[in-house]
Amino acid sequence: MSRSKRKNIAVIVKYFYPVTAGIETNILETYSVLVKKGWDVTIHTSKDTLDKKNCLLEEEEFRGLKIRRYRHKWYSFFPKINWGEVNVICLHNFNILPHFYILIYGLFLKISKQKKFSIILTPHGGFTPEWSIFSRISIIIKRFYHYAIGTFLINKGVDAVRAVSQWEKDQIVGKGVSPNLVHVISNGIENEAYLDVDSLVSNQIKRKVKQFGRYIIQIGRIYKIKNYETTIRALSRVPKDVKYLIIGPTQEGRQYLNNLKKLINELKLQDRVLFLGVIKGADKYYLIKHAQMMVHMAQWESFCNVVHEGMSQGLICIVADNTALPFLIKNRVNGFCIGTYDDKRLAEKINYVLKYKGSKQLQKMANRNKKIGQEMSWEKVADNMDALYKSTYEKSALQNEKSINFKGSYLS
Repeated sequence: MSRSKRKNIAVIVKYFYPVTAGIETNILETYSVLVKKGWDVTIHTSKDTLDKKNCLLEEEEFRGLKIRRYRHKWYSFFPKINWGEVNVICLHNFNILPHFYILIYGLFLKISKQKKFSIILTPHGGFTPEWSIFSRISIIIKRFYHYAIGTFLINKGVDAVRAVSQWEKDQIVGKGVSPNLVHVISNGIENEAYLDVDSLVSNQIKRKVKQFGRYIIQIGRIYKIKNYETTIRALSRVPKDVKYLIIGPTQEGRQYLNNLKKLINELKLQDRVLFLGVIKGADKYYLIKHAQMMVHMAQWESFCNVVHEGMSQGLICIVADNTALPFLIKNRVNGFCIGTYDDKRLAEKINYVLKYKGSKQLQKMANRNKKIGQEMSWEKVADNMDALYKSTYEKSALQNEKSINFKGSYLS
């Protein structure tokens, strides 16, 4: 795609860089590759981080991505899209606003034969979320919006839906979305996963890891859906030299974090549960590589980037037996699946992996994970997105051209 023929992508997402959770990492890693492929990408997002409001710059450019940030108004932000020049509009997650008005406007343009762009929806599990994290009134409103209005708008106005796992596709289709619209393009992994991170990190990080001794690791937002408390309870039943490292930002206040700290104090685990905050790049992969195992007992995941990262470094992964997690980790094949809140069973499996870590069985699991985990880079994911975006835009442009030609022949 030459520079004179660059196509414009408008990405709509609630949070973006410097936020580094799953959706935000997905967008940063894939769209920065699409820029190199000739797309002109603008990220329309809020000025918020996970724990602060209206604190980021209005305009910024990072890794070739133009970032336009807006203040929240009426529980949302309203992006200024150049409707006449945009070629592809990419909606990430499935928020009521601003997604609703973009879908409605896109459908209006389609009906009136004026739509010149394609719309791609990537829900990241947001179309079929873990409902227990919402209030009762939110559940009522969102369920009606998702499965009545939303399904209709997707079927009539969206050109393609990207599901990040087969589990998510099954969920979306099960709620009435046309199977022909849904394409599975899973998430990828960062370049650092393929590098010799031991030679890249500082001596300071190496000293810290040595001080930790034996540890298990979990990566993710400090948010109740991640269910850290089950692993904390299990930790009280494993050898006292083993620590539990939690890497990730705090989301939406500190109440959940405070609840976790209260539990940690009750179980007298203050010296064994360590919150390390956000750690990126080679440092993150060094910490993963030198862990005894990865534990991820989240209540819900549409794919789970961090388990994929753990696999890439040859870790045995113990995960909750729900949603997309068993699609990544097959029980007793490349890890173990445990009941989501079963801390006793979890402790048994942690102790088992600690005891038999060097065994042939677990070494086979580790090798299998490393091979699977490194098969899909973010570049490969972006290649698949590039093909999907081009095909949907070209189809949309062709339909628009036919409409114009039809109007012209009718008027003549």
